[in-house]
Amino acid sequence: MLALVGVWLAAIASPGPDLFQIIRLGSKSRAAGVACAIGIMIGNAIWIIASLVGLSALLQAVPDILAVLQIVGGAYLVWMGLGGATLPHREVNTSGALRTGILTNLSNPKAVLFFGAVFAQFVRPGMGAGAMVAIALTLILIGLAWFVFFALAVRWLVRPIEKYGHIIDIVSGIIFVALGVWMLWEGFVGLSS
Repeated sequence: MLALVGVWLAAIASPGPDLFQIIRLGSKSRAAGVACAIGIMIGNAIWIIASLVGLSALLQAVPDILAVLQIVGGAYLVWMGLGGATLPHREVNTSGALRTGILTNLSNPKAVLFFGAVFAQFVRPGMGAGAMVAIALTLILIGLAWFVFFALAVRWLVRPIEKYGHIIDIVSGIIFVALGVWMLWEGFVGLSS
């Protein structure tokens, strides 16, 4: 369990689409940042529970499923990135931020790879329900605390972030497009091999 928690902390703290999305939305409002953080953890909770009930094993047994997830996730990241990089700065409500958080995490290449490969190493066949619940609750609570803390921390830097919010949107958009294109490429290569 200690090794899993360590790997989980490293995964959620490293920069990626989830953190960029929290910065982007948190720069607009504290409520949007926190809603996005909660949405990201809802997405992670879906990944955690799905992995514990067999998704990791299924992804290892049928690699084409991972390729399809990469294609769908990559397409969403490209769409989201193009919108963030090209659309004018706009206000975000909390329900929209929550939805964006969920969709960002479910399409996050880090999440797909983490739960499809790394997390699978910690899920054992025949693992009891008690162990699965303990793992799920531990990871969900740690992730929720981290992402909400991060969303609140964004607001401590509010002046420079608000001043350069349009640049954050553009840079986040470019990063999302780049990650999306990479995921699409990996997905199509995976399906063709």
